[in-house]
Amino acid sequence: LNLFNELIGSEFTVGKFELAYEHLQDVLENANSLDDKFTAYSYKIKTFAEGENRDYNKGVVVGLQICKMYGTILPNSPKRTDLIKASVKLETELRNRPLTVLSKLPRTEVSTVFGLLKDVQHYAVLEGNNDLAALITKKAICLSLQKNCISKDMVSILAMHVSLVLKDISKAKLAYAYANAAEKTSEVFREDKGLYYEVQLTLHGGIYPLLRPHRESMDPIINSHRPLLNAGNIEYAIGGGIGYAQMWLCAG
Repeated sequence: LNLFNELIGSEFTVGKFELAYEHLQDVLENANSLDDKFTAYSYKIKTFAEGENRDYNKGVVVGLQICKMYGTILPNSPKRTDLIKASVKLETELRNRPLTVLSKLPRTEVSTVFGLLKDVQHYAVLEGNNDLAALITKKAICLSLQKNCISKDMVSILAMHVSLVLKDISKAKLAYAYANAAEKTSEVFREDKGLYYEVQLTLHGGIYPLLRPHRESMDPIINSHRPLLNAGNIEYAIGGGIGYAQMWLCAG
């Protein structure tokens, strides 16, 4: 099983998506438990949203089906009432504590459902299903508080939500609250430079320049370039270089 999981991951990394899909199907047909099938299901979501025939909507639909298998049920097209209920539940779980309370939870290296939610949220944003992406964030925070743990995937979910909220400039204050939580939680996993500097670039290239002098974001952006290259996150690394030039011009 471990050998197949490593093989699937390698095939996905080099872009052999069809071959990876064949092998993950072998795992799903022969594995006995949901735990044994978790890695295969994780890559199954990705195979629909990568490659030449990418279909983000299918990635979302299949991802939600898989999340349901692991006990997390979410609607594909959330209604306003769904978002209101999720907001109320989130406030209840927080109990008047700030979002940064997540950074004080015990860290876990086990991805479980948070990895699935991160992928579905990402593809929902690409598909333009912002309501679902927002609902996933609230659900993930509640799960993190209930399970009393914080994972790397939860950090990514928070960072993605900052960009989502920032689409409405009138919600800059709310975006800043999520940004602060994303930064604090990323520091819990500071040894993961790829994750830490991805969050830094997301925040300093988005919300922070709206509320602080542009000059304060110049160093964090350029400092993210090399670690992101080393982590293989080429798109973000290039974005860091371009973002530094833009920030330099804005700073005068």
